[in-house]
Amino acid sequence: MIEVIVKNILFFAQAAAPGYTLFLQARGDEERSLPIVVGQFEAQAIALALEQIRLERPMTHDLLSTVITHMTGGLDSVIIKSLRDGTFFAELNVRNGDEIQSIDARPSDAIALALRARVPIRVSQKVFEEASIPIPATSKLVSESEPSLAESVNAITRRAEQQFDLEKDLRSAVIQENYELAALIRDKLHALADRES
Repeated sequence: MIEVIVKNILFFAQAAAPGYTLFLQARGDEERSLPIVVGQFEAQAIALALEQIRLERPMTHDLLSTVITHMTGGLDSVIIKSLRDGTFFAELNVRNGDEIQSIDARPSDAIALALRARVPIRVSQKVFEEASIPIPATSKLVSESEPSLAESVNAITRRAEQQFDLEKDLRSAVIQENYELAALIRDKLHALADRES
């Protein structure tokens, strides 16, 4: 088994099938990376975990991570174990008393959970050798991609926090009947909304 880290999540708008690709890189290996195509929801869940962004209400992966932590001995590791007909197969290794129980999972879900639990992500040697690509090819793909999802999620989160703070300040200004300040805050909210559209 090869232990890997999540190196990039990239969006390819011009691809034959536009979508997100996750790049896994073996620790200390600057020569090859393993690309895995993931769905938008899973890409967002992985990006949120990478950026350590906590939402007010838990997303599905946050909920499942909490359930695993509280109802078992916790997540031990995840493994991307095989590749069949272009599809990757993974498993969660969950502690159950003195044993490790393996549960089938999609790689994207397994990685999203591993990042939340901060446990190792491993890929079988055979899968890595069969499906990895050279880093120069990865670098070319990075230059062809849209901004990374992690960057996009960070920007969206910052805007949401700004909007939340401005709305709170606006309510406070209205309660205090400081309408001049309320008008200034309202204009800032409009400017923020205009930047988003």
